[in-house]
Amino acid sequence: MKNYILSSTVLAVFLLAILFTSCRNEADPQPQPQPGSVLIDGKTYPIVTIGDLTWTAANHTGTGGVAYNSSNEKPEYGRYYTFEEAKAVPLPAGWRIPTVADYQKLAQSQGVVFTGDRATNQDALKKLVSVTNWRKVAGTNASGFNAFPGGYCFQKSAPQDGDISEYWTAGGQTMSIMESANGLNHNMSFYNNIDSPEYRFNLRFVRDK
Repeated sequence: MKNYILSSTVLAVFLLAILFTSCRNEADPQPQPQPGSVLIDGKTYPIVTIGDLTWTAANHTGTGGVAYNSSNEKPEYGRYYTFEEAKAVPLPAGWRIPTVADYQKLAQSQGVVFTGDRATNQDALKKLVSVTNWRKVAGTNASGFNAFPGGYCFQKSAPQDGDISEYWTAGGQTMSIMESANGLNHNMSFYNNIDSPEYRFNLRFVRDK
């Protein structure tokens, strides 16, 4: 009889442990990134290694920011963030907002040539931009970076998209890839927007390979 009571007690404890674990997992799931992706602020993003850097290959859509419009059209554009909102995004260990140097290295890895901080009329920039949504000059996205021409927001107004892809850098500048006036290729430039809280731009992240 003693052995029977002891066995019943052990069985009851075992069943309670299973029930507790099941309830905990249902109430507090822990999503995990899939291979070739990273989990940032509760969402999964594809990643691509280009040269000696690994990048998120889609625009950030996490907490804060504003959508392209109230109907959330063109979700490939992600969301648009002020610099303060961009800095507040919680990142996994090793990930960061790119610097100007990171973006220059990205472009140079595709054969882009800079004069100072500008790259003008560069065919190689097509490798960084999307095949669709550009007004005149489609990209090839040969690099996998896949920059869409989402433009930018002034305050919370809808962006004027189609010819500019612009992202925050860690220092408050923005990196802009825009269609050249010749309608044949693209330019890359950097602008100081740290003192312009009324403007919102797209956001990517990077880590060392």
